[in-house]
Amino acid sequence: MPKLAINGGSKVIDRQIGKDWPIFDDTERDALLEVLESGRWWRGSGPSEESKVTQFEEAFAAYQDARYGVAVTNGTQAIECALKALDIQPGDEVIVPAATFVATATACILVNAIPIVVDIDPRNYQIDPAAVEAAITDRTVGIIPVHYGGYPCDMEALQSVAESHGLWIIEDSAHAHGSQWNGRGCGSIGDIGTFSLQMGKTLTCGEGGICLTNDEELAKGLFSYHHIGRFEGRPFYEHHIVASNLRMTEWQAAVALGGLSRLEEQANTREENATYFARGLEQIEGVSPLWRADWVTRWNFYFYHFKFHSEQFGGISKQQFIEALGAEGLPAGSGHLHPIQKNPLFTERNWGPACFGDNEPPDYAKIETPECQRILDTEGIVLAHKLFLGDKSDMDLMLEAIEKVRANVDELR
Repeated sequence: MPKLAINGGSKVIDRQIGKDWPIFDDTERDALLEVLESGRWWRGSGPSEESKVTQFEEAFAAYQDARYGVAVTNGTQAIECALKALDIQPGDEVIVPAATFVATATACILVNAIPIVVDIDPRNYQIDPAAVEAAITDRTVGIIPVHYGGYPCDMEALQSVAESHGLWIIEDSAHAHGSQWNGRGCGSIGDIGTFSLQMGKTLTCGEGGICLTNDEELAKGLFSYHHIGRFEGRPFYEHHIVASNLRMTEWQAAVALGGLSRLEEQANTREENATYFARGLEQIEGVSPLWRADWVTRWNFYFYHFKFHSEQFGGISKQQFIEALGAEGLPAGSGHLHPIQKNPLFTERNWGPACFGDNEPPDYAKIETPECQRILDTEGIVLAHKLFLGDKSDMDLMLEAIEKVRANVDELR
């Protein structure tokens, strides 16, 4: 009789593990009702200090160890706003990692800059500082490292590269709310940090984003570029630069503040459960946790990655392993490991009317990022952050599902 659920056996996990996402309660309900009844549905209709957007900007910036926050419509436009504040010019080159959501690169194109895609470090799946340095040309102006999955990048190495070549850094922290590099909140280390508040993120208001910085002049630029070219403190109908309206609404900020009130507790729960889970993985032949660098003082992950080693797992494929886990009640996937330059918009050069000045983007179809491709094809396994919001019994069930597949791997061959 088969033992694996994929072959008709009983599955290991037959109840909910983790928590439903998003999490909300009367905190959000009361805050939304307060906004409704106030008649103040955008930040400009009253004193700034009474705005929930202002309150969220200040609270989240402080939580991530930054001086200034500018809340915007979504994570993509947070990157666009940051690029504009850093005076991006047509044809400027910006280095981005292969493992990320496509918006890290398309945000560059939307402001007429050229994303240059580089490979990742196989130890932790983050942008490889050596690959960054090798990609620098006389047209390179900056780097957008992504704290992919919420795991802090090697910011010391990246800052060293940036300083030696006169480049700026935008930290794409869309996955890294609450994560810390050497005790500092992600998004507060480079010139600007950007966050997404999309529904799946570890801090969400459905759609939304925020830019953080410790530089007063950059903060003024971010404010102006998100507020139709206005300068803070100047008359309302006085516009100084061509800019869009990227403002967050009071509704979004009300929900974001509710989520922020739980973020510390949730981050600690994920961290504690992930540490326990990683120890369990180390006891199972054929899987292993990611290498955890000393600089990762907290990993509040959006994706929890671990490694699958086919040669130690009876030679089955990564896809077979994922399907077998799913049948046992443990949903798994690959996250954003698909190299972004392999998307049709890059290989077919479908970027519409973008203007790159005298420079042209590379032939993305010819750009290879072999580590990212290998990890996607054979190694990288992703589990959702919500699975780690339960208790130790959930972690035991997840580990039991992996152990069961390993013990009965002959059924898959």
